[in-house]
Amino acid sequence: MLPIALYGLYVFIQYADTVEYVAEPLSKSVNVRRQWGSLLLSLALVLAAVEGFVYGADVFAAAFGIPEAVWGLTVVAAATSLPDTLVSIRAARKGRGVTSLGNVLGSNVFDLLVAVPAGIVLAGGAVVNYGLAVPMMAFLVVATVLLFTTLRTDLHLSDREAPVLLGAYVVFLCWMVLETVGAVAFVPGL
Repeated sequence: MLPIALYGLYVFIQYADTVEYVAEPLSKSVNVRRQWGSLLLSLALVLAAVEGFVYGADVFAAAFGIPEAVWGLTVVAAATSLPDTLVSIRAARKGRGVTSLGNVLGSNVFDLLVAVPAGIVLAGGAVVNYGLAVPMMAFLVVATVLLFTTLRTDLHLSDREAPVLLGAYVVFLCWMVLETVGAVAFVPGL
């Protein structure tokens, strides 16, 4: 429950930072009920798709003999981040890089402080394999430092810096493949 409470604090801080913001009025009228209906329908579709996706991921992991952790760290993680990717691309194309970055950072904060703890609360507890978690958290720290190093100038990511981040992800994927085939063993029990 503590991470969920920390997310509440995070949301409050974000709200406090934007309390003086005045939005531009909409150029056309918006049907609020229709928008809420679209949102609820979209959420229902996402829920159904996620259930099917997780089932399919389990089947493929078993069929190919790939550990669930590796499947979750690569395929499932990439697929569930696809909507964030599309939103970020759209925002970046419109010249709203801060929105793009905010979407990604906000999504990851939500995942770490709400999605994981809420899942554990609903499931009634979970055993954490620190042998698996520590190397993944170490890579996450390295990736975060790399991200903020490339964003060092006014939170601007250039066309020359973006491949560095993509390259880091490719390194991660290669590492997971090497772990799976037993070529390296940095993650005990994987």
